[in-house]
Amino acid sequence: MKQILFILFLCLGLNANSQNCVSGQSGWLSPAGPYQPGQVISLNYNLYSWNPINLNWIIAFQFNFGAGWNITPGPPPANTSTQSGFWMWDNQHTYPSGLNFGPGYRFVNTGAWPDWGSSSTGPLFMSFTITVAQTCTADDLSISVQVFGDCQTGGWWNGICCHDPALNLYNGVVQVPPVLTSNINHY
Repeated sequence: MKQILFILFLCLGLNANSQNCVSGQSGWLSPAGPYQPGQVISLNYNLYSWNPINLNWIIAFQFNFGAGWNITPGPPPANTSTQSGFWMWDNQHTYPSGLNFGPGYRFVNTGAWPDWGSSSTGPLFMSFTITVAQTCTADDLSISVQVFGDCQTGGWWNGICCHDPALNLYNGVVQVPPVLTSNINHY
């Protein structure tokens, strides 16, 4: 019985160290898929609300793209926080915690605490263009977005970190059109 109680308390304790901070998000592609090589698509993402559990501030939006995409980042979300700083697109950044980030938008805090995130609680909207690569194979076109708090990146620690799952925006592969050739006439 003691072993069962120990395991139960251990699981509850581990679960108490991570919670969701994202309170509503959506993403969509326009036009809707499936997609062919060279097709240009608008990717839109909206974080409706961020719940800063234990003052964990939002610091990054990581977009996970399949190999079949070419990315053209658009304007970053507006800085709606009380912190001085800005959102920037970054293809790769390693945070103090060792989290290897990118590509996506990350908050650069230009105030006294450079590793802290943005105190914004949303909404935060971003939209940019993605293009299906010129390919003749059925390359992966999956897209997801994951939101990180500054506790996960090592900028802040107050006991409980946000651990929100990635939001899946699209699953699919490049729809390669069939190669059409004319009949060959042999004389």
